[in-house]
Amino acid sequence: MADENHVQHMFLQVESSDVVCVLNIAGHPYRLRELIFMMIENGCRVEQTNAERFNTFDFDKETVEVYDFLTSIIKAKFL
Repeated sequence: MADENHVQHMFLQVESSDVVCVLNIAGHPYRLRELIFMMIENGCRVEQTNAERFNTFDFDKETVEVYDFLTSIIKAKFL
């Protein structure tokens, strides 16, 4: 049985037809898996990356922070 309070943290590079971004996300592993599947189903290419790649990602748009009850996208950097 999965621990309902477990929090997983990861960095993802996400590419779609019109945007590239690197996400710093945290949340329950099942919720993160659901989020990743939703991105893939919507035509995004999703790749796990690391903190160094997040910190050195060149971006020219605003960095945003998004929070919801089950998943936190701590920061998203858009190219």
